Amino acid sequence: MTKYWQSIRRAFALLGLALAGVFDLAVVFVSFCLLCLGLFFFFAPAVLYARRRAVTARELAGRWCGIDIPAPYRPEPPEPEREPDGWYRRENSLYKTPRWPKIFFKLDWIGDDPATGRDLGWLILNPLVSVFLPVVTGLTGPLALRWYGRWTSWLLRKAPERPPSTRSGVRRWLHEHFEAFWHQLALLGLAVTQLVMLAPQFVVFLGPWPLFPTMTQSSRAVADTFRRVSTEWIGVRIDRPYLPPPPFPVRRADGMYQFGQQLSEDPWWPARMSRFKSMIQDRATWRDVASAVLNPLVSALLCLPVFALVGYGFIALQTLWLWRPISQIWGSGDTVKITMFSLLGLPEITTNGQALLATPIALALIFVPVVFSPWLVKLQARFGRLFLGSTEASRLAQRVSRLERTRTDTTDAQAEELRRIERDLHDGVQSRLVAMGMKLGAVEALIDRDPAEAKRLTAELRQSSSTALTELRELVRGIQPPVLSERGLVDAVRAVALDSPLKADVVVDFDGRVEPPVESCVYFAVCELLTNAVKHGEAREVTIELGHDGGALRVTVTDDGLGGANPARGSGLRGIERRLGAFDGKLTLVSPPGGATTATMEIPCQLDSGPSSPKTSTSSATD
Repeated sequence: MTKYWQSIRRAFALLGLALAGVFDLAVVFVSFCLLCLGLFFFFAPAVLYARRRAVTARELAGRWCGIDIPAPYRPEPPEPEREPDGWYRRENSLYKTPRWPKIFFKLDWIGDDPATGRDLGWLILNPLVSVFLPVVTGLTGPLALRWYGRWTSWLLRKAPERPPSTRSGVRRWLHEHFEAFWHQLALLGLAVTQLVMLAPQFVVFLGPWPLFPTMTQSSRAVADTFRRVSTEWIGVRIDRPYLPPPPFPVRRADGMYQFGQQLSEDPWWPARMSRFKSMIQDRATWRDVASAVLNPLVSALLCLPVFALVGYGFIALQTLWLWRPISQIWGSGDTVKITMFSLLGLPEITTNGQALLATPIALALIFVPVVFSPWLVKLQARFGRLFLGSTEASRLAQRVSRLERTRTDTTDAQAEELRRIERDLHDGVQSRLVAMGMKLGAVEALIDRDPAEAKRLTAELRQSSSTALTELRELVRGIQPPVLSERGLVDAVRAVALDSPLKADVVVDFDGRVEPPVESCVYFAVCELLTNAVKHGEAREVTIELGHDGGALRVTVTDDGLGGANPARGSGLRGIERRLGAFDGKLTLVSPPGGATTATMEIPCQLDSGPSSPKTSTSSATD
């Protein structure tokens, strides 16, 4: 009996913890709104404050419910490192002090950690479930706490990596449709946030217009989140349409900075004016305004009916089996009438039998609307793409800007490659050939008076010629490997995977070959990524995926190393960016500290209709 009353007290304590989490959720929501307004200082502390509630829930689940839930958080990012020139670098931005890079690193760390989403989801769902816990505990005793611990573990534990096909049919259906329902709410929230951002953007445009670029940049951050959610969660790709920012003002010979006919001693004002003019002339800015006005209306029409029906069904279920029994107990057994089903043309519910008959209706209100959620969420994303997607003009402008930016890097990379070849020839093959010529002179002088010594030198010459030939082959292989020329990119990557000390899986999803220069670029980029995975990431396994879609070759290299890769800190990754830039390609790197590193390379190119390798998946392991 003592355990029974103890479980009752613990159930009420867990309910109080869930209700306190509502306050944490409100704090996170307010900090997110401030983040959208450009005040990003508060978001990371708010999320870390709410994280303490999830940590407490894990501890109580272990102590009270007997369910051990390990903390799945990624390690904190390292402190910003000072560059040799005295600056602190984050991506392409430089800072005099480590304060701002540290704030941005923490924001990236929290945003990229999947545990953050699980904690916020738990804060939303836990109060809805915890209100049942005292009643269920009163009926089942400590068994209810065990069930609650398993439910908490299901939400807060790191999800096992398994393909969706391993789930049962019912679980897979529930997961897909309710996930689509949450995606609907997420897109609606982002659309409403963009509408809220429109008001201060309009105010600064009419008043303190120098702040317009800052507010527009904050609004674009919300739009970028909408694009990322649509692309990664829903599968509707929305490319970023904005024109490249103008270059930073260049100081004149007289020490002044110029914008139009205006001169300034400080570069801030010309830079701000140039940025303002660029954003005003960018059509994507006004397309964002149109999206902020129309997207919330369409998203509300597609999302709110489903949300209203699901919420109505959930409230009806709570009323039938939670508040009605509690009201009867507190009301000394008086009959409680439930009239909320009158909207559906049903009579009042006063007995348990009527409540049991009404339960399927409440469940139908919860599950039937989400049947349409996968279709509706795609409509939301596609409508958003009408205004937030890129146009042909913006794509052309971005491509021209990227080519102009990488043209100098490409020229420097080619010159550096020629110097490397010259250095290797001079220090390797050339020096050996010079030594061989000197030995040939000695052989010519000794062949008559000391044939034995001449014979020995001839043997050394044979060995030196073999070594020189080997070095020459290595040099040629470094310029253009024979397997790449003869067999193509796919077989060359497979050969590199076989030679790698990592357990490498190569997945190919296209037939044919691309242009030889593109093959060479991608081949050496993959070699560099594999080297980084072994040397810096201490990885053990790597997956290389090659595919061609939408007129572009896409190569993804994923390893299980230590993460923390940054192109700004390594010449190898910068070299890959320069290689890809020569072909209008791009490198996308996702490498959180302590997590897996995923490098994705995309190069626009066409497939040749020549001999090709079949679509296959190969693997190699080195014991």
